[in-house]
Amino acid sequence: MQLFGWIDFYYGLGKTKEIGGCIEAASIVLTNGISYRNCVITRVDYIGNRIYSFGFMDEDGTVRVANVDQVSLVVNPEHKKIRDANNLFYKKWPCEQKQSRLLRLLEISKEASRSSLEKQVDSILDDLGIDQLQNFSWP
Repeated sequence: MQLFGWIDFYYGLGKTKEIGGCIEAASIVLTNGISYRNCVITRVDYIGNRIYSFGFMDEDGTVRVANVDQVSLVVNPEHKKIRDANNLFYKKWPCEQKQSRLLRLLEISKEASRSSLEKQVDSILDDLGIDQLQNFSWP
C-alpha cells in the first residue's frame, strides 16, 4: 500500500483493521525542528474535509498527538506487518491486543468451520511474525 499523504494515512489505518499491520514512518519532523524516529501512526482525525490532527507512537513508546499544521515532514511512511516494524515499543501493544483476540476467537469458534478459524488465526499470527500457534505465548 503506497502512502502519499494524510488521507492515505486515514484510509490505510482503516485497512490495517482488516488486513493487519501498521503504518510506520522512518521519521516525523515537526515545524519546531523536533524529530521522532520509527513512528507508528495510530490515528488521523478529521471533520468534514479537513484533517486536523494525528496521533503516533515514537520509538521510545511515547504516544503523541499533533496538529497537522505542526508537521513539517513525514519521511518514508509505509504499511508494514507488525513483525517488520522497527518500533519495538509499538510491537508489544498490538501483540497484547491480538493475543486477546486470538483467545476470544478460539473460545467462540469451537463449533465454527475449522477453515474459517484457521484463516483468521493464520492471518493474525503472520502479522505478528509467529510461525505456529504452538509458539504463541498464552497468558
